[in-house]
Amino acid sequence: MVADATLVSLAAARQAVKNVMLVRALRDTADFDEGWYADAARRELELLAHEAEVEAARLREVREATRRRRGVARAADDYRAADGRRLKRRARVLEELAERLAHLARDDAAVGGLITEARLRALDEIAAATASVPGVGRSRAATGIARSRALQSLREELSDYAD
Repeated sequence: MVADATLVSLAAARQAVKNVMLVRALRDTADFDEGWYADAARRELELLAHEAEVEAARLREVREATRRRRGVARAADDYRAADGRRLKRRARVLEELAERLAHLARDDAAVGGLITEARLRALDEIAAATASVPGVGRSRAATGIARSRALQSLREELSDYAD
């Protein structure tokens, strides 16, 4: 369960970093700065770890509050004494997840891998968006008078370089 939760959390962190990359590149016209993105990836992993810790604490409180509640639950969040073992397991999984994410945030190789994957996904998204725009990246060969003018323009430009 912890491994699955870790994979989901890493996917969320990768998505967040990819989105930041897209915003910085397209809106802010910022160059790629691996150190800056490493800090952003670490912050995202630490944020996810903190969220898991907070949720684990909440579930421990819920478990304590429902110890004496008997009967059948009436809603998804209406916990009873019979749910104690499940709540304890969920809290334990979240605590282990928080530890694992905090560890990954300190691991330079894991952060570097996260940045590389996010960067590739951002580039793929930009390429896909560009490819979907009609006429972008596609040109037809010039013919007739247009070809003659284009070649003349090229000759003039090349002669400027020759001087």
